Amino acid sequence: MTHNDARGDRGSASVGLVLLVVIVIAGSGLIFDGARYLAAERHASNTAEGAARAAIATGSPGDGLDADTARQAAIAHADALGVPASDVTVSFPSRDVVVVTITERRPATFTRFAGSSSLVAQAEGRARLEYS
Repeated sequence: MTHNDARGDRGSASVGLVLLVVIVIAGSGLIFDGARYLAAERHASNTAEGAARAAIATGSPGDGLDADTARQAAIAHADALGVPASDVTVSFPSRDVVVVTITERRPATFTRFAGSSSLVAQAEGRARLEYS
């Protein structure tokens, strides 16, 4: 190798190193935000199931569910766990069934550089009033 050949290769390792660092940082960011999304999804699921059970607890086997009372109980349960009422949907497919849908919103950390400013997870909880 002559002196001129070595001069043409100068800096090529640093370009590769910079690319590697960028890839590692981007991958770490996706893993971090992915973990935050999974935590939001788990929280939404747990909150939805609990809110559905809270709504069912307001009913009785003889009378079924009062939609307004059950809805208020579900929203109060979600509110106690930090979910605003605007992110809670309560529906009654039948007289003895309640379905609660929770939308969990968390700010994105690294994926905002890709254009997503928040992470949105949604989960549904169902409960049935049992007659025994």
